[in-house]
Amino acid sequence: MGTVRASVTIGTDNVLTTPVTISSSKSFTADSGSVTRVKLAPVATDPTNPIIYKATDKLDRTYLYVRNLATELEKFVYLWVDGGTDDIVIAKIGGGEFTFIPVPSDKTFRAYGTDVDQLIEYAVFGLDNSSTTLG
Repeated sequence: MGTVRASVTIGTDNVLTTPVTISSSKSFTADSGSVTRVKLAPVATDPTNPIIYKATDKLDRTYLYVRNLATELEKFVYLWVDGGTDDIVIAKIGGGEFTFIPVPSDKTFRAYGTDVDQLIEYAVFGLDNSSTTLG
């Protein structure tokens, strides 16, 4: 068992009428995690898209980090919930962008990109569910 710490700072001096700095951090307990790089294909929601997180692999909450390694903003990566007939896109991540989100542990998440063989980096953290296997 260990602690994972995540933080983000958002700041601007000239978008609003006054400067803004927002900082947030979260520490949570996890007993497992992984960091992976993978190429994405095909270019639409499909049951062959790589699984970023398999439903029920973790107990309670799961934390996902996904970074689009493309350098062009227009090379988007889509993170979606594999829900059978109602596949729901939950994030559109431009080249060089990332997301870090807590997700329900009972859903499977997959990803696809606007181009075949787009590269992403992702991480999953949480408390292992010993009754679930990834095979």
